[in-house]
Amino acid sequence: MIFCTIAIVLETQGDFSVWRECVSLDCKNPITLVISAIGPTAESSERGRPAVRLWPYSVRRARAHAIVTAIILWIGLVITFTAGPGDRSIAGPIKGADFLQFYTMGSLVRTGRPATIYDINAFHTAQVGLVPESAPEFYPPVYPPHVALLFTPFSGLTFRHALLLWSAITIACFGVIVRSAWRPVSNHLPDSVFAFAAAAAFPPFWSLVLHGQVTILILAAFWAGWMALERERPYLAGVAFGLLLIKPQFAIPLAVVAITCGEWSMIAGAVTSIAIQVGVAVTLLQWAVLKAYLAFVPVMVQHGDLLEPKPFQSHSLRTLTRLAPNWIGMPLWAALSAVVLYCTVRVWKSTAPLRVRLGMIVVASVLVNPHLIVYDAIVLALPLIWFGAYVQERSARLDAATFWTMVYWLFVTLLAPTAAVIWIQVSVVLMVWIAISFARASTANVPFGSLPT
Repeated sequence: MIFCTIAIVLETQGDFSVWRECVSLDCKNPITLVISAIGPTAESSERGRPAVRLWPYSVRRARAHAIVTAIILWIGLVITFTAGPGDRSIAGPIKGADFLQFYTMGSLVRTGRPATIYDINAFHTAQVGLVPESAPEFYPPVYPPHVALLFTPFSGLTFRHALLLWSAITIACFGVIVRSAWRPVSNHLPDSVFAFAAAAAFPPFWSLVLHGQVTILILAAFWAGWMALERERPYLAGVAFGLLLIKPQFAIPLAVVAITCGEWSMIAGAVTSIAIQVGVAVTLLQWAVLKAYLAFVPVMVQHGDLLEPKPFQSHSLRTLTRLAPNWIGMPLWAALSAVVLYCTVRVWKSTAPLRVRLGMIVVASVLVNPHLIVYDAIVLALPLIWFGAYVQERSARLDAATFWTMVYWLFVTLLAPTAAVIWIQVSVVLMVWIAISFARASTANVPFGSLPT
């Protein structure tokens, strides 16, 4: 099989020229897709500066990076789950640490003690009774009561077996969602091995399984809403988006867009979904449980920073504004969030494809989120697939090289958060750059990645 490529210079950026490989329009042979490479310009060579490459030279090397990273991460996760005495990993924390909270909530419902869920001391006593080794861990009751109903069946198993079952469900759901999102755009992202290796190496996915978290349900809500919108069923899309009630902070951009743009069918569907969830919780758990949860919400809002024992693992605008004193940090976060929401509304009103417009909402839900740990960033799997296909499709107008470089380093900074070292979360900066670039490219005839000067 013959593969044809020719290299051309797309643009010059400072001391470096961005290169990408493309094919002749008259060539009928299969092509080798090379995302990008960055090399020195003549000017920098004259100065004697060494070549600097920020991206693998070819898609083959990028694919190799994804495969190796995935193998290392998942071997480490298997060791974490299997090694170590009892329910503690060899690193010290409880295996599937966050899952213990959901397991305990389900157990309290199954044993007829739902009111205990929002009593911190009683909840901790029940938790230690289920997993004695978890005495040092305390979990604030931050999840709505219908989450406890979801995990009631799991509580009939041992903690370890329940964790393995939930991990298997999480992995299976993620695989289905990624495949469903990739297939419609596979003609623009034809390398299936690369696509699924990158998905397996996506740090938020690995972290989600490692902690036994539930953000896969948030990703599923966005995915189901997208499927409904593609079929022009806005009411059903709203029903799906109503599932964001599990972590309502993800719904902030969606609510702003729906109200601003008059998406009343979608709003009606979301209201219906929320009413059903609340009605089921009240019917099965009684009103007192819901009342206890609502009473705890203001406490969560007031002491939100206490929910993040390791702030360097947070990846939203709040991570950056938390560096400032609170009296200016909160207003700054609100102002930056308003800018992101404004850009999101503009993109939704544009003529960009649905995948791009909804992808912008998902990215905004990460950026404006006041509480977002790395595993919550798993929702970015959808927009990264959709945005990547969009820049490949519009390569004459958009700079795919720049986009894929940003995605590469986003993976790196999600895996190794820079805030632990330099107090600045570079992943957030990269997400902001991608969001603004797509907002400008979707609403005006400008190249992707060209920021205002």
